[in-house]
Amino acid sequence: MGLTLNQNHWAALVFGIIGWVFGWYSLVLVTASIKKPDEQKFPLKPTTTQYYGIGFAVVIAVLSWLQRLFAIQGDEEQQD
Repeated sequence: MGLTLNQNHWAALVFGIIGWVFGWYSLVLVTASIKKPDEQKFPLKPTTTQYYGIGFAVVIAVLSWLQRLFAIQGDEEQQD
Protein backbone atom coordinates (compact mmCIF):
# COMPACT_ATOMS: atom_id res chain seq x y z
CA MET A 1 0.00 0.00 0.00
CA GLY A 2 1.05 3.57 -0.49
CA LEU A 3 2.72 5.49 -3.23
CA THR A 4 5.94 4.05 -4.60
CA LEU A 5 8.18 6.43 -6.49
CA ASN A 6 10.70 5.15 -8.99
CA GLN A 7 13.58 6.76 -10.87
CA ASN A 8 11.27 7.96 -13.65
CA HIS A 9 9.11 9.89 -11.20
CA TRP A 10 12.13 11.74 -9.80
CA ALA A 11 13.48 12.44 -13.31
CA ALA A 12 10.09 13.92 -14.22
CA LEU A 13 10.30 16.22 -11.20
CA VAL A 14 13.80 17.40 -12.09
CA PHE A 15 12.94 18.02 -15.74
CA GLY A 16 9.70 19.75 -14.71
CA ILE A 17 11.56 22.13 -12.41
CA ILE A 18 14.13 22.83 -15.14
CA GLY A 19 11.31 23.58 -17.57
CA TRP A 20 9.62 25.99 -15.16
CA VAL A 21 12.95 27.75 -14.46
CA PHE A 22 13.61 28.20 -18.19
CA GLY A 23 10.06 29.52 -18.58
CA TRP A 24 10.65 31.97 -15.72
CA TYR A 25 13.92 33.19 -17.23
CA SER A 26 12.30 33.62 -20.65
CA LEU A 27 9.76 35.93 -19.00
CA VAL A 28 12.63 37.85 -17.39
CA LEU A 29 14.22 38.30 -20.82
CA VAL A 30 10.96 39.26 -22.55
CA THR A 31 10.05 41.86 -19.94
CA ALA A 32 13.53 43.42 -19.76
CA SER A 33 13.82 47.06 -20.73
CA ILE A 34 15.34 47.72 -24.13
CA LYS A 35 18.72 49.39 -24.00
CA LYS A 36 21.30 50.33 -26.56
CA PRO A 37 22.88 47.24 -28.14
CA ASP A 38 26.30 47.97 -26.62
CA GLU A 39 24.75 48.26 -23.12
CA GLN A 40 22.71 45.05 -23.42
CA LYS A 41 24.52 42.17 -21.73
CA PHE A 42 23.67 38.50 -21.63
CA PRO A 43 22.90 36.81 -19.33
CA LEU A 44 20.53 39.37 -17.91
CA LYS A 45 20.59 39.70 -14.11
CA PRO A 46 17.08 39.42 -12.63
CA THR A 47 15.76 41.92 -10.11
CA THR A 48 14.94 41.03 -6.50
CA THR A 49 11.24 40.82 -7.30
CA GLN A 50 11.95 38.49 -10.19
CA TYR A 51 13.91 36.23 -7.85
CA TYR A 52 10.71 35.81 -5.83
CA GLY A 53 9.16 34.65 -9.08
CA ILE A 54 11.61 31.77 -9.41
CA GLY A 55 10.63 30.61 -5.95
CA PHE A 56 7.00 30.56 -7.02
CA ALA A 57 7.97 28.78 -10.25
CA VAL A 58 9.69 25.98 -8.34
CA VAL A 59 6.76 25.63 -5.92
CA ILE A 60 4.31 25.48 -8.82
CA ALA A 61 6.50 22.90 -10.58
CA VAL A 62 6.48 20.63 -7.51
CA LEU A 63 2.74 21.06 -6.97
CA SER A 64 2.07 20.37 -10.64
CA TRP A 65 4.24 17.24 -10.46
CA LEU A 66 2.38 16.03 -7.37
CA GLN A 67 -0.99 16.67 -8.98
CA ARG A 68 -0.07 14.69 -12.05
CA LEU A 69 1.62 11.97 -10.01
CA PHE A 70 -1.48 11.30 -7.94
CA ALA A 71 -3.78 11.58 -10.96
CA ILE A 72 -1.73 9.00 -12.88
CA GLN A 73 -1.34 6.59 -9.94
CA GLY A 74 -5.06 6.44 -9.30
CA ASP A 75 -6.57 3.66 -7.20
CA GLU A 76 -4.42 0.75 -6.07
CA GLU A 77 -6.97 -1.67 -7.54
CA GLN A 78 -6.29 -0.27 -11.03
CA GLN A 79 -2.51 -0.77 -10.76
CA ASP A 80 -0.76 -3.87 -12.11
